[in-house]
Amino acid sequence: MLARTPLRTSSFVIFQGNRPAAPLVIALVLGIGLSGFIHEYFFVWFVVAGTALLGASYLAFRRQRFDISLALGLAAVCLAGSLNTLAGRNGTSTYDLRRLISRGLFKLGEPVYFEGCVTDDGHEEGADIVSTISFSAFQVRDQWIPCQGKGRIRIAVPGRKDPQAPTLGLLQGDRVRAWATWRWPVDYRNPGCAQRKQALARKGIYVVGRIKSPRLVERLPGGCSNIWTKSIVAARSHIRAALEAIQLSRSNQPAALLASILIGDYTHLNDATREVFQNSGSFHVLVVSGLHVAWLACLTLNIFKFLRVAERVRYLSTALLIFFYAGIVGFQASITRSLWMFIFYLLGRTLLRRSDPANIVFACAFLLLVVKPNWLFETGFQLSFLSVIAITMSAAPCIENYLKPLLNPLRHAGRPDCLFLQPGYWHRTGRILRARCEILFEAAADRSFPLLFNLLCQTARAAAHTVMATGTAFLITVWVQVWIASLLAHSFNRISWISPLANLVIIPMASMVLVAGLLSIASYTFHIYAPALLQLTEKLSSLFLSCAHGFTSIKNAWQRCPTPSAAWVLLGIALLFAWSYFKWRRSWIPLCYTAIFLALLSLGSVPVPAIVLDFVNAIWHREQNVVQAHDKNLFAITFLDVGQGESIFIRFPNDKVWLLDAGSLFQFSTREEGRQEFDLGEEVVSRFLWHQWLVKMDRLILSHADTDHAGGTKALLKNFRVTELVHSQIAADFMVDEIMDTARARKTSILKVYAGRRENIGGVSVNVLHPPSDFAPLSGNEASLVVQFCYRRFSVLLTGDMDQVGERAMLSHYPSPRSLLLKVAHHGSRSGTSNLLLNAVQPRWAVISVGRNNPYGHPSGDVLSRLLRRGIRIFTTPDHGAIRFETDGNQY
Repeated sequence: MLARTPLRTSSFVIFQGNRPAAPLVIALVLGIGLSGFIHEYFFVWFVVAGTALLGASYLAFRRQRFDISLALGLAAVCLAGSLNTLAGRNGTSTYDLRRLISRGLFKLGEPVYFEGCVTDDGHEEGADIVSTISFSAFQVRDQWIPCQGKGRIRIAVPGRKDPQAPTLGLLQGDRVRAWATWRWPVDYRNPGCAQRKQALARKGIYVVGRIKSPRLVERLPGGCSNIWTKSIVAARSHIRAALEAIQLSRSNQPAALLASILIGDYTHLNDATREVFQNSGSFHVLVVSGLHVAWLACLTLNIFKFLRVAERVRYLSTALLIFFYAGIVGFQASITRSLWMFIFYLLGRTLLRRSDPANIVFACAFLLLVVKPNWLFETGFQLSFLSVIAITMSAAPCIENYLKPLLNPLRHAGRPDCLFLQPGYWHRTGRILRARCEILFEAAADRSFPLLFNLLCQTARAAAHTVMATGTAFLITVWVQVWIASLLAHSFNRISWISPLANLVIIPMASMVLVAGLLSIASYTFHIYAPALLQLTEKLSSLFLSCAHGFTSIKNAWQRCPTPSAAWVLLGIALLFAWSYFKWRRSWIPLCYTAIFLALLSLGSVPVPAIVLDFVNAIWHREQNVVQAHDKNLFAITFLDVGQGESIFIRFPNDKVWLLDAGSLFQFSTREEGRQEFDLGEEVVSRFLWHQWLVKMDRLILSHADTDHAGGTKALLKNFRVTELVHSQIAADFMVDEIMDTARARKTSILKVYAGRRENIGGVSVNVLHPPSDFAPLSGNEASLVVQFCYRRFSVLLTGDMDQVGERAMLSHYPSPRSLLLKVAHHGSRSGTSNLLLNAVQPRWAVISVGRNNPYGHPSGDVLSRLLRRGIRIFTTPDHGAIRFETDGNQY
């Protein structure tokens, strides 16, 4: 009799058999990530290679070489992930917007008459209305050309306070025709800055545009709507009408919180409220996601169960209700992920009767990444799935193996029919705890009266249930923070130490606010009950906000941190995943790694391993400007790319750090959760400084008080420990008052300087040349602070926005400020950089900080001609990004 050949398997095959979707997701993620490094390829070779891998995998499976078969199959999935991502990135149809732009049909920088559909409700940003348009066609010489793609449009609404001014309420499903000027989204090319253009492209938005007046817009309400769109627009309008009743009671932020929690509308959340929830580590409760799906599913399923509806019918009805709710929210990525997780859970319960939660998470991730591979690069997607993986793979086993064995016996104290005989240390400890409590209760009852035993047992059972619920919530929040802390630090430069404790309180309160809000909206049409419910909801929302504020007001509850290396973050997450997936022992290893990681971030220091990982990360991303150990003999100055603004980073040979101006102007926001104004000080300048592993600055200098130079100062004062805030002659206004108040609150010294001040910082001579103390300017530009830095044979002159009046005043006191490098004043405006100044300075290089295609015509052709006639080499931030000069004083 022939013996059966044993199956050749490995531990990995056994493990992946329990959760088969996990290795598929890993292979797919690897393929999507590798697609970023592929720029030239042949589609047919991908198909041939994928087919060959699948064929080889099948042959290995037939020969029972399961390890090899699995490896080849996963390689095929990896290749398919790359191909799918590349097809979405580079594949364009005939009428794709990008192709039409490349062919010169859709003109950028010129007015274009277009037709399209509104894909989301218009919202206010400053004095403008912002919305997203899905193009249908555009007109060229009286001919309509079909067009596919999306654009973000900003409509200026002058005279908003004038009741007779035209209003424009854009709603999803409206059809519009208008004249607009379009351009590519702006990217700020500084080390550490987010790629805003790519973030918009992942949402299908390729251009941003502006319409000068609502009078240029023809709106056909509901012109692109169907029954589905009309239903969700009506439901959304009903919810907003209910929330207006709270806004009218002057409870603006409670109403804004309700709008964000109920329908994902973050328009009216102010910066203070956002910061409160970000600092407490609980901003996720304001995002429509799993919490909402869980409550809707729980309420709906229980109602249907009470009505004795068939199981499959109630599952289907609940899924349809959540799908409709996701439509009301606008199918934001967070609610879409939660919706698919719920659908997979229902399929598992219906078809298999038993579903592994972790496998559901991986299956959902696999499906979403196949359909939307670019979601892998969305921070919201990463945080959502890492949080659920942390719960299913780390928190749940911890609860099952430790907390339940310890407390389950006590939860049945006084019930002799409930015995727990499982082996193991924690089971034995739980039995001992129950036995000792029962002995103590019997002794107390013998000394007093017999009924006391039952009363004490009931109290012990209630206490055990309370500890179980609290412990479960605490373990979940702790494990979630362990998994996502590194990613939060990398994406948002924020560490919330209070988060595990705060979420124990804030999440239940958010649930109460959510339920109260849903009931208020449901009863809004019944005027008898609506006022009382709305008032209750308003009070709960106010209490909710006060509670979050209380946690963040605790000293050292949170902090901002430098940007860790992406390689470092990936290594930490990989360690946690491997230990949880393979159930390895010594789980303290990944926990210690995470603890050391957070400690180093908290201290703001760069250890040797981080330098190595940053070097590897730089090779991966082909970046030139990375964090490097600063040579003690080098003087470095970096002109940041901040659009139509200015910010200059200065590092001295003794490692002193200065920043001259903070940049800022109003820009589009690309955030998924929130539609706040884009703060350059927060999103660009701070990110650059964190990328340099800086947590403090020795000096922050304001050349003058224009918004494009000083607008980001407040954010920098909040984010960094600034020793000195330096300025000269600046006129008081609302922005300046806010800056000064913030500096005093942060205990930053405020220093006023004038021409004639000299310092020596690490061997660099710093000379203030303008304005003199007795100077009487007619404008802020005339009084711009002018500083010259001299280091051995190298010198640089920074001129702010100084115009020709200021130039003459400066040259009357300092007739020969010769410098090798000149920062051209006022973004290259013709009002400055005169022949008189150039003759005195005689620079070799000139740097112009300016926004591309700005409406002011900067840099002026006259200024460029003056520079070129003298053979001066010109560097501009739109063309070169961040411009860095580094010198030892002799070589540069």
